[in-house]
Amino acid sequence: MNKHATLEHLENARRGHIKWLNRAKSIIDGGSVVRDPHPLTSTECAFGLWFNKEGTKLYDTLQIDGLDTIHTIHHQLHDKYLLIYETFFGSAEGIVYDRKAKLTKRNVQQEEETKAKEHFLELRELSYSMLQEIENLQKHIEEKID
Repeated sequence: MNKHATLEHLENARRGHIKWLNRAKSIIDGGSVVRDPHPLTSTECAFGLWFNKEGTKLYDTLQIDGLDTIHTIHHQLHDKYLLIYETFFGSAEGIVYDRKAKLTKRNVQQEEETKAKEHFLELRELSYSMLQEIENLQKHIEEKID
């Protein structure tokens, strides 16, 4: 296991996660057209693909707790994002991911927008927990891997 590469991947995951959270915020606050809002499942995103393979090995190597916590939070994050996405764009079922896509938001009722904002507040709390878990993992790597 390469310490530098692992730390770099976690740092990229942290940065990517912050961008992703900002994307959710822009769906709610932004204009009528949003770039690249498509939801991915927690097993399809870059972090999920890495974490389900390399992350599992990492926890086994470090012999620390937290793997289930990150899995749970990560899955919940994607579920909350999906609720926000579907409020403004409709069902994501069958959507093919396209980085260049620009979608036009549908008009929503005030009640729907309020609920989406509540989902975002929950998403932000989950995000804070996820970033703390990533930071904890980074500390363990720094301490335990040569």
